[in-house]
Amino acid sequence: MPAHLLRKVLLLVPAAWLAGTLVFLLSRLIPGSYGENQILNVEASFYSKSSQQSREQAFREYQQKNGLDKPLFYFSLSPTAVPDTLHRVYPEPRRKQLEQLALSVGSWPEVAAYDLQVQRIQSLPLPLSKQEQQAISTLRYSSSFPALEQAAELLQNKPVTPEVAQRLAALNQALEALVDSRQILASLLPRLSWHGIQNQYHSWLVAALSGDFGNSYRTGRPALTEVRQGIGNTLLLLLVSMLVVLAMALELSILMVRRKLLWLRRALLPSLFILDSVPALVLAFLLLVLLANPAFLQLFPVYGMGYYTSGSLSAWQQLSLKLQYMALPMLTLVLVNLPYLTSQVHTSLQAALQASYSRTAKAKGLSEGQVIRRHALRNALLPIITIVSDFLPALVSGSILIETVFAIPGIGRLLVESVLARDTPVLVLIVLVVLVVRALSYFSADILYTKADPRLKHSIL
Repeated sequence: MPAHLLRKVLLLVPAAWLAGTLVFLLSRLIPGSYGENQILNVEASFYSKSSQQSREQAFREYQQKNGLDKPLFYFSLSPTAVPDTLHRVYPEPRRKQLEQLALSVGSWPEVAAYDLQVQRIQSLPLPLSKQEQQAISTLRYSSSFPALEQAAELLQNKPVTPEVAQRLAALNQALEALVDSRQILASLLPRLSWHGIQNQYHSWLVAALSGDFGNSYRTGRPALTEVRQGIGNTLLLLLVSMLVVLAMALELSILMVRRKLLWLRRALLPSLFILDSVPALVLAFLLLVLLANPAFLQLFPVYGMGYYTSGSLSAWQQLSLKLQYMALPMLTLVLVNLPYLTSQVHTSLQAALQASYSRTAKAKGLSEGQVIRRHALRNALLPIITIVSDFLPALVSGSILIETVFAIPGIGRLLVESVLARDTPVLVLIVLVVLVVRALSYFSADILYTKADPRLKHSIL
């Protein structure tokens, strides 16, 4: 392997590490999580009839099982008033409330004492009206001092037993301590906390280096299995679309540069310009309505790929069945990318025909077709290779929309589902796969450069 190609392969390792690290850290900073949405949410299907204590216990076990109860990174920089164990508090609105109160008050013991009294009030089995339930929710999640005082005053008017009255008095006392000890500049004092290797990022990195990218939060299966099942459909969609687009762009460009077919160029270029102005989403829905609509013309099946396959089918039969469902998505990708690629190839081919070697070939008596295919096309390959090296990563990003519209179980659709569900293990792995595809695309472009022009091999080395 040439030295410059080996260097690029070695650079892929730190690039993949950096991309994975950024995606991992940023995904954990997104508000909300899959566990909170599915376990702590009262309207969640599985835990909808469970008590608050049962949901919190299930969420605590979920956090420990997935290592989410650990600090995020090796160190953290936070205000002095905020403890370094605040990440263990859940749900997120309650954690945000305690953080805001700690920043306003400047002393965590007063905030912790207030939170303890709120939990004691919440644990009492009392018949509460709707307003009183709203008042307790305000005490538990709001960081506005006027709202907290108003909610505490509302609960004071409720006829209660001596025990409840004692807890309400303790709550008012803790709230008064918060109000009296507020410090405006408390949030300006920073503190650096070192967490060591017992953190989420270190656990993920060590497991990833051994080939374990964790389990999906949604399905519980390994993230590598989830991605492996979808990558085959995506690669089939992308590779076939790319080959068709390249073949069509080359042939159309060759036809348009011929002098005898100037009328074709005058008709085709405006048509490609109009096609390029149609958004991919609009084009996908138009193809669905026109070619997959029982009320109009149903030539292709849609919305069934992955559900009607059978293990008894041979490999060719399964491929034929997949292509039936992928016909419209492939056609959409081809039509979306054909105008730009054809325009670029046509421009490069025209520039090659104006070069001196093309004029020399014509003077030798070669036909127009021989000049185009043997001389101009080969010398126009360098800019075409550059375009194609950017074309494959663009197809990967475009497949996200196409797979979502046509319900294809591929990487793009899996990425959307992972983002919506906060499925971090699958999300990080998909980003790494896209990075590898982009790196392989550029790596292949370097090899093709030296094949198209051997002089580049010596200049690069």
